[in-house]
Amino acid sequence: MKLKQRRLFTFFALFTVIFILSAVPGFAEEDAIPSIELDVILQSDGSAVITEIWDVRGVSSGTEYYKALNNMDGMSVHSLIVWDESGTQYKTLDVWNTKLSREEKSGTCGILKTSDGYELCWGIGSYGNHQYTIQYTIDGLVKDYGDYAGFYHQFISELSSAPESAYIKIRMADTGLTENNARIWAYGFTGEVEIGSDHSLHVLSSEALDGGDYVNVLCRFDRSLFPLATSADMSFEKLQESAENKNSDTALYIVFAVIGSVIAVTILLITFYSLRYKMADGTVMRLPKQKQIDSNWSVPFGGSIPAVYSAMLLLRKGISSEMLMSAYLIRWQKEGYIRIEKRENQGIKKKTQEEVIIFSLDKLLNPGVEGELYEILTDNTDRDGILWTSDIGKRAEALYEKLIAWTAEVKSEGDQVLIHSGVAAMDIKGTARFTASGFEQAVKLLGFRKYLIELRRQSKDESVHGELWGDYLVFAILFGIGEHVLESMKVLDPAYFDTFAGMYGYNAYTMIYFMNMTNHISNAASPTNNTDGMGGGASSVGGGGFSGGGGGGSR
Repeated sequence: MKLKQRRLFTFFALFTVIFILSAVPGFAEEDAIPSIELDVILQSDGSAVITEIWDVRGVSSGTEYYKALNNMDGMSVHSLIVWDESGTQYKTLDVWNTKLSREEKSGTCGILKTSDGYELCWGIGSYGNHQYTIQYTIDGLVKDYGDYAGFYHQFISELSSAPESAYIKIRMADTGLTENNARIWAYGFTGEVEIGSDHSLHVLSSEALDGGDYVNVLCRFDRSLFPLATSADMSFEKLQESAENKNSDTALYIVFAVIGSVIAVTILLITFYSLRYKMADGTVMRLPKQKQIDSNWSVPFGGSIPAVYSAMLLLRKGISSEMLMSAYLIRWQKEGYIRIEKRENQGIKKKTQEEVIIFSLDKLLNPGVEGELYEILTDNTDRDGILWTSDIGKRAEALYEKLIAWTAEVKSEGDQVLIHSGVAAMDIKGTARFTASGFEQAVKLLGFRKYLIELRRQSKDESVHGELWGDYLVFAILFGIGEHVLESMKVLDPAYFDTFAGMYGYNAYTMIYFMNMTNHISNAASPTNNTDGMGGGASSVGGGGFSGGGGGGSR
C-alpha cells in the first residue's frame, strides 16, 4: 500500500513539474554564468546605487539579458546604465521593446515596467563570452521601521543559469558600517556574511548556486544613518520574522498538515491550561481573555518596577533584562541621575558618534536593586564618568552575567513588595503565588498594559493624566512598547507632549530618538545582540516579505 502511495505521489509530482516547466517561458542558452558581483552603495535617504558585474560564457541564442525586480511597493528604479567588457556604454532607451531583434537591441538598454515591478533589460550583442556591468538606482530600498532602519531584498534570484559564485558588498559612501551600527543576515544559498574591516557588509557564496537557490539579504541599521528614509508600516522585528519564515517544498506540505493538526490541538490544550493559575492557598483561578480585561489607567503597585516585574513573571509573561535596564534608565534620565546623548568617541581610530550615559556621580540612589544597577553600570565608566556603548559591547559577556544575577535580585525584591501588600503569599512549598485578592490586582496590571497599548484611542474629552506620563513611559518600555506609547502621547496632547519631553532634556521631535538611544544602549549589554547578524553562515531557507527577485538571465 505504501509503495503504491509513493508511486502515485511521485507520478503527480513529476506531472506537476512537467506542467510548470511547460508554462514557463523558455530562456535563451548560455553555457554558464561563472560569477555575479554586486556593489551596493546606500544613501542617507534610503536609496541605493547598485552596480552588478555579470560574467557570462557561451551565449548561443536569444536577443537580450534582463534582471527582474518584483514586490517593489514604495520603491522605484531609475538611472540604468550598462557597459560591456570593451568598456562601451550602451544607449539607454526611454521605452524597451522586447520584440526587437538581437541586432536592433545590440548596444542598448532600458527599463521595462511590468505588472509585478520592473525588468532591467539590455541587448546580448554578439554571441559568445561577455562581461556586462549594469548600474541602477533603487529609491526607497532602506526604510525606517521605527526601532531600526533596514531592508530585506533579493539581490539574486533564479536565473537562466545559476551563478557559480556570488559576492555582494554593501556600504555607505561617507559612513562606516560596523558592529556598532549594523547587522546582516542572508538566506537561500550556502555561504557567509560578515561585517568587514573595511566598514562594509559582505555576502559571499561558498558553493556554486543550484537552480533553486537565491540570495536574500536582510540588513539592520541605526535609524540615525538614514534620517530621510521613508517610514514602514511594521517594526524591524516583524520584518525579521518574515525573513526567517522557512520555505518548504510541496512534499513537505503533507507532513506539515499532519503536524499542524497535532500542534493545533496541543495549542488549544496549552491555551486552556495557560489561563489557569494556582493561588497560594491551592485554589485555581482563570485569567480572563484579553477582550474581557478592562483598561486601567492607574499605575500598578505604587510604581514599583520590581513589583510589576515579579507580577508579570507570576503571570508567565517574562520581561528581558534589557527592558528592565531600560526602564530604570528612562526613570533616571527624568530624575537627573544620568544624561543619555550621542558623542564622538575619540578613543577609536575612526571617529564615530555613539550613544553614551553620563552619570551624575554626586547623586546617590536609594539602596536596593536600583542602587545595585547604578553601581554595575558606573563600574564600567571612563575617568569622566561616561559609559560608552562600544565599551558596553566589548564587556557584554561579563556585564550580562551581572545583569542576570541582578534580575534575580529584582525578582526577589518584587516578591517581597507583593507579599507585604497582600498581593502574593508563599505556598506550602515556599513558592510565591498570588492570593485571591492579589490575582484581581494582577488582572488590573494587564488592564494597565492594555490601556497603554490603546492610549492613542483615548477620547480627548477624558483626562490625559499627564502627571502620570513619566510612570507610563517607564512601564511602556518595560512592556516593550515604549516608542508606541510615545507616539500615542504625541497624538493625544501635542502641547503637553512638548512640555513632557522637556522634562527629559529633549523636545517633541527628539524624544523618540532618546527612546531609541536608550534601547540601543540596553541591547548592547546582551552578548546575543552584539554577535547576531555580524557574521557566520547564510541560511539555506528564507521566507517572504522581500523586494527584488523574480528571475532573469538571457532570453
